[in-house]
Amino acid sequence: MLFLKRIYNMYEARYIHGFPKIWIDIKIALRLFFSLVFKYGLLNSIKELNSYIKDARCLFNTNPNRYIKAGDEIIAVPDMPPVNSKDFIDYVIKDIEWINHNIQPQLVFAIVCITSKCPFKCPYCYNSDLHTVKERLEIEIIISTIDGLIKKGVKSIYLSGGEPMTRWDDLLLILKTFKNTNTRFWLLTTGYNLTSDKLAILKGEGLKGLMISLDTFDGEQINKVKGSPKAFDNAITAIEAANKLGFVVAIDCVFGKTLLEKENFRKFIETAGSFGAHFINCYTPRQMHHELENEYSNFGLPEYQKLDLLTKENQISSTYTNLPIANSPDLWEAKRGCVGGKLFIYMDPDGNIKFCPFVDKSFGNVAKEELSIILDRLQNRDTIHVCKTNKMLFEN
Repeated sequence: MLFLKRIYNMYEARYIHGFPKIWIDIKIALRLFFSLVFKYGLLNSIKELNSYIKDARCLFNTNPNRYIKAGDEIIAVPDMPPVNSKDFIDYVIKDIEWINHNIQPQLVFAIVCITSKCPFKCPYCYNSDLHTVKERLEIEIIISTIDGLIKKGVKSIYLSGGEPMTRWDDLLLILKTFKNTNTRFWLLTTGYNLTSDKLAILKGEGLKGLMISLDTFDGEQINKVKGSPKAFDNAITAIEAANKLGFVVAIDCVFGKTLLEKENFRKFIETAGSFGAHFINCYTPRQMHHELENEYSNFGLPEYQKLDLLTKENQISSTYTNLPIANSPDLWEAKRGCVGGKLFIYMDPDGNIKFCPFVDKSFGNVAKEELSIILDRLQNRDTIHVCKTNKMLFEN
């Protein structure tokens, strides 16, 4: 009965596909075209769209065969504004200007680490060297930074850490402070201490969705990797509770080699859907502060090619229609080049502003300088900083 209940919940996830999805795409295309006509005129709009669509970097070349409907919002991927929003049309126009004319695009989303505390010890964690018992940043600095990001036009902010649930009171203060803005707040969490009651409070304060860390449905492996006997149960409980409360739920999965086998990948997607996840963010292991071996050793080109085939099938095959949408940020960026500092920025637990968690270069610290000065320095840099993964995939 429990299995049947989970299958029922899986199909209750608000997937939109087939003709309803096509109709949404038609309306998006019309809204985009009329917005371009208003901006450029009829003939120039046709030229701009034609040039954009022919480019391999065009957003619509990676459009999945289904969307998620959450309340009044229709979502293709969590990082973008809802496709039925004005923000999405504005985002696409900025993307057209970037692709066609190399104009600096608008920042769209940011990861803001609000804590340096974490109860777990994941070997692939990109900021484990900054985990401390005492917080590194005062809450006033964090709120000021988020305010600055919103003023710069950032539409989605991911509250991360460490584990953000270790800073519960300040987490609530952040959400309360920006509740009446149009900014979408997400929680990047392991599920630690995330009860149904606390989730309900977070929803009441405007939290849009959760990205929950979970790399496999082998509970023993999760507990071993994270160094806690409760890690797996924390994550599953949080996914199920968040789904029941109507959150958009994504799983942040660091893909081990085992999941690259088609049967294992499919089983992972099906199980994630049965627990209530809508998206799977497929991250790959990165050598950061600990030696990674075997299952979580760095991917080479053959492993990325396998992941590419698996995620493409997930996004276009009708056999995945009512299952979570899988996406690889690495492979998405491989076609477009690194989007760090363009569409996305990252603030680590120490307050350093970077354009990616996987590149150590800091462009300034918010505890020492104004955010606007740091962003200006970042966006007008005269050197290129990309991770080895992006360089490998972009060149191949």
